[in-house]
Formats: sequence, structure tokens, C-alpha cells
Amino acid sequence: MTYQIISTFDGSITNCSLSELSQRLKLNSILCELGADNSVTDSWPLVHETLVTFAVEFADYALKHYTKKKIPEAEACITLTKQWLKNSDSVSAKELMAAANAADTAADAAADAAATYAADAATAAANAANAAARAARAAANAAGKSKEAELIRQGGFIVEYLRAAAATLSTDSVAA
Repeated sequence: MTYQIISTFDGSITNCSLSELSQRLKLNSILCELGADNSVTDSWPLVHETLVTFAVEFADYALKHYTKKKIPEAEACITLTKQWLKNSDSVSAKELMAAANAADTAADAAADAAATYAADAATAAANAANAAARAARAAANAAGKSKEAELIRQGGFIVEYLRAAAATLSTDSVAA
């Protein structure tokens, strides 16, 4: 299956496969699923909360399935980020950034990511989720797991999540 990511900022289009999907998603884009004839068979908007959800779910999965030992800092970061996703007022930007920094340090991730943190909670949540994801990826790499298999699993998760969310929205609007 082929996918297309269309930027709502500049209209640029990027084609990718299922295994490339999780690495190519961008904020304020539309993800399109293409049929065999390259016609659009389905499409979904990509907003900030959706991308944070993907990052935190991938991190959570990797920590549960690839690590041999617990990484409490990454687990705390995931928990706080999930809490933020449910209620953005329940966690401060400062708490999210502290959790992201701790997860980054625990995973020995790139220090430059910590330097780019912004002060708003939404960006902090994304950074927290990404830091937890980096911690999980480091654990997966240490465990010798196949990167390609994980990227395909992530791509499948993205598509199924977006389909389910669209179906829920359709059901909710019919009920209203």
C-alpha cells in the first residue's frame, strides 16, 4: 500500500510506504491512502494531539515488548503525556519537560532535543512523547529487534488508529 502526506501549509506532497509512515508524518498534514491506481481511497487529518498519541503509544509498546529492564523515567514520561492527552490542563509544561528530560537522560538520547523545548504545554507534550519514544527505541535497538518490522507495525497502528477515529466520528455525528 502506498500513502501520501499532503502539507496543509504549502501543499507539498510526499509519497511513502507503510514502513516509512511513522517517520514521515508531519503536523498539519493530511494522510491519504492510495489505491492500486493511485487514487485516494481514504484520508485523515493529522493534528498535534494525534502525532503525540502515536509517539507515546510507540514508546509504550516498545518499553513493554523490547526492554529487558524497566526504565522508570520513560514510564513516568509516558504516563504524564497520556494524562495530558486526556486533559491538557492536568499537567503543566514544566512537568512534561522535566519528564522528557529525565527520559532523555535515562536513554542517553541526543542532548540537542532537550535544547529545543518550547514553553507551551502542547509542544512539551510532544517532546515528552518523543523523548519516551527515543528511550524505547534505544531499548529496542539494544534488544536487537528488527527496525523494519517495528516500522511496519507502527505504520499499521497509524492507519488502524486513524480509521477507528474516523469511524467513531462518523458514529458520533449520526447519533447527534
